[in-house]
Amino acid sequence: MNVLMIDSPPLFVAGVADVLWRRDSSCQVWSAQRPEDIYRIREGLPPGTVGAVTLEWDERAARMGWPKVLQDALGTVPWLFVVRTVCRQAIADALMAGASGIVERHASADEFADALCRVASGAIYVPPTYGLGAELGPAQAQSSDRAFERLTPRQREVLRLLAEGKSNKQICRVLNVAEGTIKNHLYALFRQIGVSNRTEAALWLARHVTPENVRGQTLLCVTHE
Repeated sequence: MNVLMIDSPPLFVAGVADVLWRRDSSCQVWSAQRPEDIYRIREGLPPGTVGAVTLEWDERAARMGWPKVLQDALGTVPWLFVVRTVCRQAIADALMAGASGIVERHASADEFADALCRVASGAIYVPPTYGLGAELGPAQAQSSDRAFERLTPRQREVLRLLAEGKSNKQICRVLNVAEGTIKNHLYALFRQIGVSNRTEAALWLARHVTPENVRGQTLLCVTHE
């Protein structure tokens, strides 16, 4: 897997690169500080070379318009927000901005590598130690629990696969059902939890689903393999 790291300190880039190289000696890691660096790197590479991107996210990065730059320059290549502290609002901001996940700056190089592998495979990533339901008030958490409990077992399974980043066709193959059936399940569960698309569904999960009501299912890719 080849990775582009934006605005990260050189020593940290070297640490993540070392971990990735130990996993796959063929991988490459590039570093960029400015939007023009992205376009320069892109022009020198065949399409599809970059598998994932990390972006140091703060107010300065927002002012620079990095999400738009990444979408324009790299299309659908998944990217990972790097933040000072992960919290529910940070997760929401990351998903709404188009990121495939979020990781803390003080995370180990191994955790960064795990996160990059996750998002490169099409999954959504949040740190494995983060309690997704920790910031909900009692009434809000109870309401969200009821919404989750009202989903049928099949709808929960579709939601789990969606949160792993799988497309409708991939979900069809996993569940061995027709694509029209999956669309019906998505329509029903979207109405049930009050969202209108896949991104909002992932955001709802990050904001509302507590670890207890998942009952052992992995709705977000937050565990190490």
